Amino acid sequence: MTVKVTPPNSIKMFRYRVHFLAKDLWREKNPICRMNLALQLADVATTLARLEVEEARKFQQEPASVEASDSMEPEKF
Repeated sequence: MTVKVTPPNSIKMFRYRVHFLAKDLWREKNPICRMNLALQLADVATTLARLEVEEARKFQQEPASVEASDSMEPEKF
């Protein structure tokens, strides 16, 4: 059995972080904890936005033949 490890600085891992921090923020009742979660979420979301910009630039630079052959499915959380 092999275990897949997602690199900690990958775009996928940042998507997961944003997703789970947002869920935690909605559930949290303590205003101090919500403040800390909101700050963490803002930081992680900013990093994710930068990574998404890099991905978009790479996508725009790919040849049209590669784009047509790719069948990308949305990730499920």
